[in-house]
Amino acid sequence: MIPQFRFTFYRRIQISFLLLILLPTVLVSFFNYSTTNRHVKEKITLSNEAVLAIMGKDLSKMIDDLTFASNFFVQDPNVRKQLRSFADVEAIDSSAKLNSYQQIKDFFSMITAKTMNREIIMFLANRSGFIVQSADSYEPDDIIHDWNAVRTRVDADKPLFIQWLGLVEGGGKQGHIYYMSRVLRDPSDNALLATLLIGVPDAYFRKFFQQTPSEALSLFDASGERIAGSANIPYERQSKDHRNIRSELVIDNAGWKLVYETPSSQVTGQISRTFYLSLLIVLPFFILFWLISFLIAKRLYRPVRLLQRGVRQFGEGNRAIRFQAEGKDEIAELGQTLNEMLEQINTLISDIEQEQEQKRVMELQALFAQIRPHFLLNTLNSIKCNLRLVDDTVHSGQIDSLMSMLRAYMRINEPSTLESECKLLVHYVDIMKMRSDLEVSLDITLADAVADKEIPKLLLQPIVENAMVHGFAETRQAQSRIEVEAIVMEGMLEIRVSDNGIGLVASKQTELNEMLEQGEGAIQASYKRIGLFNVRQRLRLTYGSTAIMRLETNQGGGTTVLLRVPL
Repeated sequence: MIPQFRFTFYRRIQISFLLLILLPTVLVSFFNYSTTNRHVKEKITLSNEAVLAIMGKDLSKMIDDLTFASNFFVQDPNVRKQLRSFADVEAIDSSAKLNSYQQIKDFFSMITAKTMNREIIMFLANRSGFIVQSADSYEPDDIIHDWNAVRTRVDADKPLFIQWLGLVEGGGKQGHIYYMSRVLRDPSDNALLATLLIGVPDAYFRKFFQQTPSEALSLFDASGERIAGSANIPYERQSKDHRNIRSELVIDNAGWKLVYETPSSQVTGQISRTFYLSLLIVLPFFILFWLISFLIAKRLYRPVRLLQRGVRQFGEGNRAIRFQAEGKDEIAELGQTLNEMLEQINTLISDIEQEQEQKRVMELQALFAQIRPHFLLNTLNSIKCNLRLVDDTVHSGQIDSLMSMLRAYMRINEPSTLESECKLLVHYVDIMKMRSDLEVSLDITLADAVADKEIPKLLLQPIVENAMVHGFAETRQAQSRIEVEAIVMEGMLEIRVSDNGIGLVASKQTELNEMLEQGEGAIQASYKRIGLFNVRQRLRLTYGSTAIMRLETNQGGGTTVLLRVPL
């Protein structure tokens, strides 16, 4: 039997993907472009770094030569001897001065022969301002001009190292000259002998950069000042030039930075032009295939659109809507599954409606049950009125206190003010005095700023109850007293409930504080002070972990319960 071919939805999607064969072609083209671009940039980067390495060696050698020249004048004893005798010379007016002058000129000749760099300008100015230059190729007036331009940049108190003075517009035809100096002092008495100036003219750097395009290189000193090279290259990479290929090399012995930057347009220009031309050729075919795939996708999407429309109508309230499944492909199976799911949803909705009806009935019953406490309050109020008619103020006041407590218990979930809670405490103490035959005085002190602050209802009553039951019940002392004080302390509401009862031993107080700190996990239902833990749990539920509750021992006996909650 020949198997029946099923033209499934999945196969239709596959055919659509085959029609979009152009899409992988475009992706491959972009991939090849980016790969070629990256490889070309990598080669250019390696080439630039190699050029920088060679040029860096030449610059390092030149700086080493300058360092040698400065160290020669500092360390050679013969040079130092001649500098001492020449330090105060203002003019050549004797054979001895001429001899010293000639000796210093010879020292310059020795350095030039050693370094083999005749383009470097060197001259020495003694403390009287008299100048000895290394060669006669530079006019004396130009030397004086340069000395006057850089002398204020020289720090005479730094003789131990070379000072980089920066660029100077040369007095002659040399153009810009980058000068450095070395202060020469007598090691015996630290007296200033002379200042050695060494200049590198712009001609040296032009010759140095002629092996590469001048617009691609730039040399900076340690402070970021451009010494030579292109003015279009910044000291630090700019965000607008992030595509450029930039290589940097730091000359360690001077702190100079040599930068080689190749514009991205020079590297990828031809590659980009070729790529965009091929893309323009492919674009018409891409549009054609896109139109074909659009028509096919529209046809393939039709059953999905019907599914979507059915689900939307069901969500809008049409619970009778069902999908008309046609064929045997995946969409048809999905439609059948959707129909079954809609049936299950209808069943669930019916169940929920029944549960809501039952809940409504229960709420009505609960509202009816609330009539009973009101009936009790009305009855007690009638008894109170009758007692007052016969001038029985004691028992009528006790019934009034009981009614206040009942009203509070009926509204336990509503917030209350601190002042209202303290009034409830007065009623509660009156009731307890009647029940236990205790003579207890209640003193309440509230700061003006805290009287109207909201706290949970009946928050303080368990604490007062604990004091009367455990603090006074066993002693029955004549002057039993409970004090309630509330103030603002460090931005928090602080409430203290103190008694002068029997108090707690230190070990029991520590145990209770630890249990209060641990919270609900430490509470045991059989513990006789469950009211304290109830207060602690209500504090945490209302104010979070910032609320504080602990027990303290009074100096005169008894216990204080301290509550601190945020305002």
